[in-house]
Amino acid sequence: MLLDKYKRIIAAIIFAFVTVSVFAADTSALVKKQLDAAEEAVDEGDIETAYKKVNGALQMMNDETTPSLRSSVVSVAKLVYQQRLEGILENYDGAALSDVKIMLDKYPDVRNTKVEKLLGQIEEKQKVETEKQRKAELEASEKAAQKRHDEEQKSIKQQTEAIEKQNEAISKQAESSAELAESMKTQAEELAKSNENSEKTLKSIQTGFADLQGSMSDQAEALKESSKTQAKSTKIMVFSITGIALLILLIVLVVIVIARRSMKLQAERQEQYMQAFRLIAENTGNTNRIMLGGATDLYGQSAPLKLAGTSTWAPAAALPDVTFTPEDEEELKQLAVKCEEIGTKIDQITNRKNNSKNVSELVYKLSMQLGLSQGNSMLNFCAAMIYDAGFLGVDPAIWETETLTDEQKEEMHNHVNIAEKYLDFVPKKYWEVFDDASKKHHENMDGSGYPNGLKGDEIPQIARLIRVAETYVSMSSRRNYRQAMDKETAIEKLREQPGFYDSAVVDTLDQIV
Repeated sequence: MLLDKYKRIIAAIIFAFVTVSVFAADTSALVKKQLDAAEEAVDEGDIETAYKKVNGALQMMNDETTPSLRSSVVSVAKLVYQQRLEGILENYDGAALSDVKIMLDKYPDVRNTKVEKLLGQIEEKQKVETEKQRKAELEASEKAAQKRHDEEQKSIKQQTEAIEKQNEAISKQAESSAELAESMKTQAEELAKSNENSEKTLKSIQTGFADLQGSMSDQAEALKESSKTQAKSTKIMVFSITGIALLILLIVLVVIVIARRSMKLQAERQEQYMQAFRLIAENTGNTNRIMLGGATDLYGQSAPLKLAGTSTWAPAAALPDVTFTPEDEEELKQLAVKCEEIGTKIDQITNRKNNSKNVSELVYKLSMQLGLSQGNSMLNFCAAMIYDAGFLGVDPAIWETETLTDEQKEEMHNHVNIAEKYLDFVPKKYWEVFDDASKKHHENMDGSGYPNGLKGDEIPQIARLIRVAETYVSMSSRRNYRQAMDKETAIEKLREQPGFYDSAVVDTLDQIV
């Protein structure tokens, strides 16, 4: 029995050895097959296929792989990786570059001087392209600011000319009134002189007929009485004319005072316009606003795509079904124009001037800074423009109410549930982004938000971007009940509530504002 036991042990060892040998041989055969396929693809100029095949060979290699086969795989991999990086240098692809870096970290033997040099050239080229894009945006923003300034100056000039014409008319009217008053005064003086002459004539008559006083006493007394009555009437007329003249002069003085005050107010308003323009000019470097409808290069060099709905913002395909063809690009431009029209209506209803535009531009910048592609960043921009579309269905009377009832507060909160009926124009392939933006922008990271109490990674990225951008725009804008906060204070307030806002988004916001 002991002999049988030894035989079974020896048989098991032999079987294991044969199995390992066969497996090693099979693995080597698979590695060789992947390597041959990679070399064939290189010869045909199909670098994409060669890259996949050589990566397959690298992954299948193990400790049983012969040194010669391992050396062949690494040698071919270096050639394929060089050609892959040369293609990325010529036509930048952020996702492809990220994948190459990951594979190089996994297989450091593939790195060589040529590979490292190509990686450096790609990074340098991207820095140059990024700087060009930044300068172009800055130049566009400065031109827009200058255009607004020119238009404001033109409006001020037109208003000033209108006021000058109005003042000229008032001056002419004042001169006419003064001439009328002077004429009435002259007539009054002439009338007084006439009355004085009448009195002198009466006295002369009384002296000349002194001898007839007895016989004509009744007639003289009557004439004297008549003269007194005439004198009294004349004095009343003089006082009336003088009073009217004084009243006219008073009206002229009031008109002149009003005109001077109007000119003073206009001068103060013009100074306010100038101060506002200077503030705009000083902040131009930090603003870099996106001009909706005026953008002609919506899709430049793409950055690595990011997956919506993760807190790590790791590279992945944000919209796997959207390739952003030229037709898609044109479609996005038209979609942006439509969203701008609706965003303007929302701001008019909610009495928040330029809120939709400011929030959407900030979401666009955050998306780009966080590494989303130009196309996906523009898609976020459009969705953020109409994230509050549900407010179009809220009773307009609520916006005029200072203190809301519980029912009115509930109706306000319900705007996230009725937004979808205003999004019927959105193409189906973009619907998910717009739906997440309009329904979930009040969700908080700790689950305390509404309507679903989502938390952390359950909240889509577009909703987290809008949550931060909307709050920052609100805090940095002046409201009837408070003054606007400065940038540092607003950022600090956001950091104090990590349960509400994504910390990674807040950190990125601090970098770009």
